[in-house]
Amino acid sequence: MFFSFKHLIISFLLVSSIIHSNGMEKMVFSEWNKPEINIFYKLPNKITENTKIIFVIHGNSRNADGYLNVWMKLANKHNVLLIAPEFNRSTFPSYNTLMMSTSSGRIRENKDLYLNNSIDLFFEHFNEKFGLEARNYMIYGHSGGSQFVHRYLLLSDNPKASKAVAANAGWYTFLHGAPYPYGIKNPPIELTSAHIRRFLNTEIHILIGSEDVKVDSSVNQSDGANAQGRNRFQRAKNFFNVTTDIVEENNLNFKWKYQIVNGAAHSNSKMSKAAAKILLKDLEEW
Repeated sequence: MFFSFKHLIISFLLVSSIIHSNGMEKMVFSEWNKPEINIFYKLPNKITENTKIIFVIHGNSRNADGYLNVWMKLANKHNVLLIAPEFNRSTFPSYNTLMMSTSSGRIRENKDLYLNNSIDLFFEHFNEKFGLEARNYMIYGHSGGSQFVHRYLLLSDNPKASKAVAANAGWYTFLHGAPYPYGIKNPPIELTSAHIRRFLNTEIHILIGSEDVKVDSSVNQSDGANAQGRNRFQRAKNFFNVTTDIVEENNLNFKWKYQIVNGAAHSNSKMSKAAAKILLKDLEEW
């Protein structure tokens, strides 16, 4: 028993050293009214007045450190702070809907767990922690993280996101009359026309892999999700097209873009490469 415990301690220390040897760091965030969470991050070589912030939101695998590691390789020559919060399965099972509903459409009543202002709280924390002067941030999410990103930008009180990439989402919250989370009827929090106008006027890139057409147990097969299309590829296309129609009918400002990533299936690494070309563009390099 003693040997096993000792072995466990040594293993833990080795894992910790691996996290820090490649520059990745981890903190436990507890400065809110929710259970504490792990946040992985990677500082740039040097923090300057031009240091930018990119949030990386994991998929349903919940491997925030793995997602961050992909982006560390893509952004290693750029002056950017990468931040990857980990919404663990036991505490935040429905993080993809901001903890406002289940994927089957049942509204969650515990508003203390709602995540609609979480990213901006983390943003302010890191700004203060490292003396940054960043006025806004960029954000990337894949799969469940993509669901999180677009719903966050719709439902947050005042997101300071300047640019976002939502890649390979399994399903969406459309701006039509379907009940939340499939549409915006009867949302669990206040949703105003100002929210919607701001959402549409944010530079959001909807990315979908050309081969992300497989339908398996990981794809939401509820009636509300199936009404959006048979697979992720169809749902992404329909989400963008329906939103475009709404914008044109109501003469609204619209900064979204739609991109098919050729040859990519449900792959975070391939989608991250495409997203990096968008988010790292014009950033200061070393």
